[in-house]
Amino acid sequence: MRDRLKAPLEPMLRIPVPFLLAALVVLGSGLYFFSIGRNRYQVESSFIVRLPQAQAAPGGTLLGTTLAGPVMLGSLEDGRFLAVYLTSPEVMRRVFLQLTPEETWGRIERDPLAGLPKGASFDEQLAFFRRQVFIAPEDLTGVINLTTVGLDSAPTYRLNQLLLQEAEQFLNRTNQDISLNQQQFFEKEVDRAREQLDKATVALNNFKNQYGEFDPAQTAVATSGFISELESRLVDLKVQEASLKRQFKDESTPEVAYVTDQVRELERQIREERNLLVDPEGKDLNRIVAEGSKLETEVLLATEALKSAITSADANRQRVQQQLKFLVRLAEPVEPTDQAMDWRWRGFLATIGGLIVVWGVGSFSLGIINRR
Repeated sequence: MRDRLKAPLEPMLRIPVPFLLAALVVLGSGLYFFSIGRNRYQVESSFIVRLPQAQAAPGGTLLGTTLAGPVMLGSLEDGRFLAVYLTSPEVMRRVFLQLTPEETWGRIERDPLAGLPKGASFDEQLAFFRRQVFIAPEDLTGVINLTTVGLDSAPTYRLNQLLLQEAEQFLNRTNQDISLNQQQFFEKEVDRAREQLDKATVALNNFKNQYGEFDPAQTAVATSGFISELESRLVDLKVQEASLKRQFKDESTPEVAYVTDQVRELERQIREERNLLVDPEGKDLNRIVAEGSKLETEVLLATEALKSAITSADANRQRVQQQLKFLVRLAEPVEPTDQAMDWRWRGFLATIGGLIVVWGVGSFSLGIINRR
């Protein structure tokens, strides 16, 4: 009886055990990936981050300079930043937890390998969320592809939409923060320059009110001119005095004494005017002119600083407007109607590839052991 039952199984019993195990693994893998495994749905969208650009020059592409070198490199860099931001814990709290992942991505008894386990911790939820989101910037074009994966079509589609909104809000918020910080800095510089100008103007007005001089320099010039005229008159009188002394041998004669008295009086007056020009107790015009010139220079410098600050603030406002980045959607997400099959084939082929690697390593190891 045993021989009769054993006879049909003899061909199978002659098959080596490794082959049987490999066949069972392949069979189990195919059964899981093409029968037991839950459907996966995949939603894709594409966008690019760019700066405001002038109208494209003749001979450019349909997209103008959108995909030009600097813009493309900038979009790639922004895409890497967004890849980190969109998979951050903050975004996960605002977006992923909003979709009740315990229900839409939760595990079921039929497929215990797929989905989020019940009672998962925050770290487990974050790790699972990051496995459902893929952000891939294209090096040649700068286009950023956003792919979301899920176990149901509607939540997967909604997740992709929310992540796109988060990316736009992130760019807008970043642009506003940069613009606001820069503008506040330049506005403070304008206010500081205006305060300096006000202080310099007040100091100059107080100086003029104190001395009652609207133009000390002009007064000093006029005084110097008056002294020059007196000196010129003094020269004429000295010449006249010398001539009279030669004419009249006696210096006490009325004609000589009269001219000599004029010379002395004129010299005294010139000396007094010079002393008043520099004496602190007199007009002290030299100090007044120097101080007034200093105050006027400060007003001029403060005026130029205010003009420069206003010009810089206006230029910065225009530069910020030119540097504001915005997100251009190239491909909107679409709710899928059919499941994605690529993960099934990838999993099945990965299993076969793993068996081949194990088989090759095992055969190589056995060969070395047999040779020894």
